[in-house]
Amino acid sequence: MKHMVLIEKPVTLQLTKRLIDCQPLMLGILACLGLLLRIYGLNWDQGKLFHPDEPFIVSHALSVAWSASVAQFFDPLRSPLNPHFFAYGSFPIYLLSLLGHAIALFFPDFFTYTNLNLAGRCISAIMDSGTILITGLLAYRLCIYDRYAILSPRAVSTVATLLVAFSPLQVQQSHYCTVDVMLLFFVTLTLLGCVTLVETRTPLRVALLIGFGYGLALATKTSAAPLVVPVGIALLLRWWRVRRVTVLVALVMVILATCLTFMLSMPYALLDWRIFLQQVIDQGNMSTGKALMPYTIQFEDTIPYLYEIQNIFLWGLGPMLALSAGGGLLWLIWRVVKRRVGCWLIMLSWVLIYGGMAGDLYVKYARYMLPLYSALIIIAAASLAALATTMRTSQRTSTNQAHVAIPAYALIGLVLLTTIFQGLAMANIYSQPSTLIQASHWMFTHLTPGSTIIYEQGDVIIPVATDNHNPQQEFHLAVSGLDMYSYDNPAKIRALTAALANSNVLIMTSDRWDQPAMRLPQHYPVTSHYYHMLFQGQLGFRLAARFENHPHLLGITLNDSDSDPSFSIFDHPTVRVFVRDPSLRYSTSELYHRILRDAPPMPFS
Repeated sequence: MKHMVLIEKPVTLQLTKRLIDCQPLMLGILACLGLLLRIYGLNWDQGKLFHPDEPFIVSHALSVAWSASVAQFFDPLRSPLNPHFFAYGSFPIYLLSLLGHAIALFFPDFFTYTNLNLAGRCISAIMDSGTILITGLLAYRLCIYDRYAILSPRAVSTVATLLVAFSPLQVQQSHYCTVDVMLLFFVTLTLLGCVTLVETRTPLRVALLIGFGYGLALATKTSAAPLVVPVGIALLLRWWRVRRVTVLVALVMVILATCLTFMLSMPYALLDWRIFLQQVIDQGNMSTGKALMPYTIQFEDTIPYLYEIQNIFLWGLGPMLALSAGGGLLWLIWRVVKRRVGCWLIMLSWVLIYGGMAGDLYVKYARYMLPLYSALIIIAAASLAALATTMRTSQRTSTNQAHVAIPAYALIGLVLLTTIFQGLAMANIYSQPSTLIQASHWMFTHLTPGSTIIYEQGDVIIPVATDNHNPQQEFHLAVSGLDMYSYDNPAKIRALTAALANSNVLIMTSDRWDQPAMRLPQHYPVTSHYYHMLFQGQLGFRLAARFENHPHLLGITLNDSDSDPSFSIFDHPTVRVFVRDPSLRYSTSELYHRILRDAPPMPFS
């Protein structure tokens, strides 16, 4: 028996070492798998540019250029390098412009709006795949540095990496030329630096990494500012462990590296500081509800925190992963009470500080919570591993210990399977043309040429040019759309009924206006009644066609109609085409009185 132990021990150690050595390869494979998922159907709108946020980045990337002189560079009014746009950071604009110019050296015709937009989506897909890799490394280091819980670094890292690769919201946002997945990348990189700083033997190098990540996060979006809290906690934990002057030097290095990186990546935040500050204030007023915008009315009367949690639970992470993350947060809070939290305090502080600030905003876009996703997923994976370890060690006297932790392993498998399913279901919406493209095909085929088409303001106008059809030549598109945003008043209803009376087709290319109007009758009593009558066919229009494309897989459809509108209205909106019934043609006056007849009174104030 002793001889067998002596033989088996080196074999076991060798096998363990091989598995650890294979960990980087495993993470790389999962990152590549995530990249394939993110580039699948990347040109989902066939170059029609349906996402309303992409033009801001692409148009400024097309317009910026090198300054002709040093004097021009320092003149914010004359410098072509100044984007004059600070709602987002300048780094994504500069990166996209630099990539476009580099490709144009080999393909001179590349530097166009459509091509640059697709290149921006490629950047998003690649950077989010980088987030997959960094998340695995971060989970691995957290488990290695954890002195209070016996967690397998390899297992937690692999599970976390796999979950991030199939995170539904990340899969979707990686298909957009926007800043959100880029911000998540730099946030995760900064958190990796913070955790590494606590135990590293080269604190100054790690401090440079932290400053680099934090500076680029700020230059991507100023909402990354709360990262100062986990950075500060990392420095305090380092001081608690070593109590050396190198911690103060590391603090100085972090500050200098952050400031230098930010200034190089976003110089006109300083050179054009008045415009920068004003636009940041404007964005803050919009986010907090002090300045109402047509595209934020959907958040009226929504409940802070609960709204975000609901969307994370149903669509962002999925139910099982979200529940695991919630349980993990409770597990970490319990460890704080027991003073056994260690480096996990860095992750917990980021989730609570950023989540607490973003969750209380008036504007609650689902993507605003994306910077938390890597941390939440790592916490979920660690809590599941801790549950399995606890169940395995709680019954040491059991004669059947091998089966004690089976429920925990089954739970881990269930979380993995459901997350993979929902991620693939999300990616599957790109397996067919956008609903806006489908509706355009239908309109060219079924509508009478010369029809007058009206639409709602703020929505995509269809039909778009497709199959050699030109909508401007075949149909008469209304000059302006229906104003559905303004609070109800007689002028709004008269304009609405006049447009209906003089048109043949009404298109609704999203739920952007009807859902908020029907949910807020105190502001839209007549508009909500109008939608009710329209859907019931009582205004002389019938629903001729409806196009939907929800996340789906293996015959199972996940109906996300009640999700945050920003989750669905860009890449897979529900499109409805209403056609006038020739036998029910009402005049403007008839429609006006017909709508007001049974509608609640308008709030004229």
